[in-house]
Amino acid sequence: MKQLTKKLKTFFKILICASFSSIQTSIVLESKAEMIANIDATLGIESVGSSSLRILNLNRTVFVGECPGIRNKSAVGYFVDYETPVQEDFAVVLTNFTRGLSPSDPPAVKKDYDSGRASDKIKFKIANKKNKVYLSMQPGINPIKYQIIDETDRKDKKIVKSGVFMLDVKFVDKVITRNKEYDREMGVYYCPLF
Repeated sequence: MKQLTKKLKTFFKILICASFSSIQTSIVLESKAEMIANIDATLGIESVGSSSLRILNLNRTVFVGECPGIRNKSAVGYFVDYETPVQEDFAVVLTNFTRGLSPSDPPAVKKDYDSGRASDKIKFKIANKKNKVYLSMQPGINPIKYQIIDETDRKDKKIVKSGVFMLDVKFVDKVITRNKEYDREMGVYYCPLF
């Protein structure tokens, strides 16, 4: 009986040590992932409500109740690169290569990068198609290819800088209860659009 107790104590010590080791490993891996995400964090998307150039917060309304649903809203941001300041006749092209978007014709947007300290305003929206008004995004990590272009000579445009950064698209939810309403004229219940 004493040998069994001794073996159980040894087993539990090994189990506890192994548990702490895996916890430490996961902490180290998480901190490495955060460091990788913030490498070259001198460029990205600057937007209201985000503490990082690598995070884009999109507002959405989540309806609960008898008429559930989700309405995604667009967000506004600006491309910034603190190492490559804006300059006259500069433009920036952003292309989204996220899975689920067209690999042969990915969504892209071109904005002036020639005044202030960032590009012109860019609209972002959850979508899976190319659009002229906004840059289509997907929830989660979006690999964004950027090109800063010198267009001083319109016939001979030069790429000043290019690369890829990861933009993490997150949601800020506003939850609203939406129940059916009664239409007296038709004599039926319906879900309101609001």
